[in-house]
Amino acid sequence: MILNRFYTPIVLFVIALCTFGCIEYKEVEVVEVSDVGVKGVSMSGVDIEVAMQIKNPNKYDISIVDSDLTLFAEGNKVGIAKIKEKVVLKKKSNKIYRFTIHTSAQDISVSAMPLMMSLMSKSNLEVQVKGDIKAKAKGIGKRFPVDFKEKVSL
Repeated sequence: MILNRFYTPIVLFVIALCTFGCIEYKEVEVVEVSDVGVKGVSMSGVDIEVAMQIKNPNKYDISIVDSDLTLFAEGNKVGIAKIKEKVVLKKKSNKIYRFTIHTSAQDISVSAMPLMMSLMSKSNLEVQVKGDIKAKAKGIGKRFPVDFKEKVSL
């Protein structure tokens, strides 16, 4: 009985080491931000659609599970944003992924309201998304920095 208590943690450690020790990770690369557009502006918030070409050289899928992003318009902070959809980067892929970044009305900075109203009269504006996303694969998570700036048509 005492031997079982002693060996059980060691056996579990060895199994975990064998399972996770063999995972080879290669950096995921954002090749380019191919398209950014304002999907919608309403009383519930702002939706920005992003299309990014992302290269996942790994032998396994990677899921984006969380995001802590800040949305800027014309260099001014609009508010805190999150990725709406679940995004899965397919293994050994180099393709364009489309997803929506959403800033809810309560996450929009009060100082951004006059800015948002003035932007409605413009035909295009500069949008910046900055922060980080959390990705997960095989039970292991990692945060990646995100920072891109694009001119978008309204």
